[in-house]
Amino acid sequence: MLRQLHAWPGVILALLLIVLATSGAVLSTQPLAERLVTPAAAPTTQVAELASRVAHQVPGVERIERRPSGMLVARYTRGADSGAVRIDPNSGAALGPYQPSPTYAWMRDLHRAFFIGTPGHAMAGVGAIGMLLLSFSGLVMLARRQGGWRNLLGSIHGNGQSRWHSQVSRLLLPLLILIGASGLYLSADTFGLVRDGMDSDASFPTSVSQGSRVDPGQLTALRNVALSDLRELDFPAQDNPQDAYTLRTAQGDGYVDAVDGRLLGYQPHDLARHLYEYIYQLHTGDLLGVFSPLLGLAALGVPLLGITGLVLFLRRRRSVTHGDAKIAPEEADCVILVGSESNGTWAFARTLQQGLMDSGRRVYSAPLNQGTRAFPAARQLLVLTSTYGDGGAPQSARGFLEQLDDLRLADDARFAVLGFGDRRFPRFCQYAKDVETALLAHGLAPLMARQDIDAASVPSFQAWAQDLGERLGITLNLVHSAEPIACSDYQLIERRLHQAPGDTPLVVLRFAPLGQPVEYQAGDLLAIQAPGAQTPRYYSLASDSDHGVLEICVRLCDGGLCSTYLHGLEAGARVSGFVQPHREFRPEPGSAPLILIGAGSGIGPLVGFIRRNARQRRLYLYWGGRVPEAGVPFDRDLDQALADGRLSDLRTAFSAGPQRAYVQDRLSQDAHELRHLVAAGAQVLVCGGRNMADGVRHAFDEMLAPLALSVDHLRAGGRYREDLF
Repeated sequence: MLRQLHAWPGVILALLLIVLATSGAVLSTQPLAERLVTPAAAPTTQVAELASRVAHQVPGVERIERRPSGMLVARYTRGADSGAVRIDPNSGAALGPYQPSPTYAWMRDLHRAFFIGTPGHAMAGVGAIGMLLLSFSGLVMLARRQGGWRNLLGSIHGNGQSRWHSQVSRLLLPLLILIGASGLYLSADTFGLVRDGMDSDASFPTSVSQGSRVDPGQLTALRNVALSDLRELDFPAQDNPQDAYTLRTAQGDGYVDAVDGRLLGYQPHDLARHLYEYIYQLHTGDLLGVFSPLLGLAALGVPLLGITGLVLFLRRRRSVTHGDAKIAPEEADCVILVGSESNGTWAFARTLQQGLMDSGRRVYSAPLNQGTRAFPAARQLLVLTSTYGDGGAPQSARGFLEQLDDLRLADDARFAVLGFGDRRFPRFCQYAKDVETALLAHGLAPLMARQDIDAASVPSFQAWAQDLGERLGITLNLVHSAEPIACSDYQLIERRLHQAPGDTPLVVLRFAPLGQPVEYQAGDLLAIQAPGAQTPRYYSLASDSDHGVLEICVRLCDGGLCSTYLHGLEAGARVSGFVQPHREFRPEPGSAPLILIGAGSGIGPLVGFIRRNARQRRLYLYWGGRVPEAGVPFDRDLDQALADGRLSDLRTAFSAGPQRAYVQDRLSQDAHELRHLVAAGAQVLVCGGRNMADGVRHAFDEMLAPLALSVDHLRAGGRYREDLF
């Protein structure tokens, strides 16, 4: 729902917002353009002093205006001639004729009313509302993408338009919200929906002093006003002895007696007037002075956001299959509902749908969150869903379980669930399990047992489809081609091998990216597909993009195609792969202690977290290997981190060493200290094999029992995270 709330207004209002943003960007340069041709006034200059100088040097002067940029304009009438000149604020001399820029005037009419008056003002107001709606919905979506509000300022991952859209959005959102809110206020003022205080004008005095008018430089009321506070000063008519100076300042308006200099009928601006002027100057950039183009640059981000957003919208529209247009939901005998975070699951759903339709089935497909409705003719409900993060619903499935009561099928309908996930996550395909449990509780009968697919395995999907076809009495020999993933090339620049008798070789590989740089953090995943392999393998990164290299730690697995391939690489060799964000396995920001636990190649991302510990929060690393003779991977980095305080302590355990121990044994030995760290808010990050992780969880459950805590308690609060393989 949130994505639609963000996407559709953006598509509908794209042209309107681009026009408003572009014209606003041009207008934002006007204060700077005026300042560039305006001398700076002395800070002690008074209005009286300026008025006296202008009166002597500009015959027939009737008004002095001070524009928000600081430019001074004097308007005069000399017989039948009238005009305006720019004024030097220090000497009062005319600098040249003043002629409003036709370009800015044209842009102002376009920006405020689209050249059509009142209807145009209404369109500008709609544009302001649209900008606010897009800004706030985009902010919430960005927080979700980053894994929560606390990670909002973290590095943004992804490729192409999606990453650019998110990066520009985060950078400009504060200014876009400011522009939208101030623009909406000004539109509301145009239609009289808010009070701007303009109706509180000063009353003209009933009488003024009679006698000879003195030089304005001697008028007390004008001597008490600094030039920086002046808005307008109207001179009294020469042929009207009852006239007075009209003074408008930033604080209020009034009249000045031309004979004795008294301030008459002064009306201070109320809160509404001050608010209006502040918002007006904020929206126009006048308040920012020479920095007003910054507001224009923010506005120019709108066309970029519009273009990238439109591309993403069209891509999603193409990627989401809503079934054969001839099949209405009420007519479908088979329904496919899809839960996907990044549209990867939709590729499998399309292949399945086409196969079923080729077999004569009437198939309707939709996102899970659009599938809680009536399908009276449906005999089969097929759910294909991925899992987001630690067991959560993917984007297109959010709200499905909460609205499940609205799902209605034929009485004899049956269902099947196919989960997609990654076995390295502790709660592998958990959302698919939750959907199956909920459908059973809803009273639906299963067509077949749930199956979970690891790493988007095509053979596993094809085998599941064949089983499904047999149960439906049709042939489903599906040919699925995975959608190509944009890969980059990387060159191996260094390898460090760790091996010793009795141990499995382990190598640290450092790659340099070739071509366009990518962004990544320690803990993200580098996917590499070995020649002849059907699917890529994922390796945790030990480096950030700031380091300019991608480092991984790989243990040689018996019969492992990719690990054998990587161990055989020599410096200079090139590999192809891509980086995948892994937001669920990162340290929480802040100063709370970190307890890092790994074994074997699981040390990789943990070293990356240590390297990034610039604030020197307390950080403890526990690592387990097999024999001490093989050494500790990244030993030079760890020694440096211990020396400069980024690493507080390093505890190692070797399962086949002279003092045989496992990493969980070291944790139990330090139970008292670790218990205090957890009580102080420490976060625990575990990376390595599943057997090691089981032992670590057991050790923590025992040490936390006196605190009435457990691993499950920490996990629920995001303070215990695992990256397992």
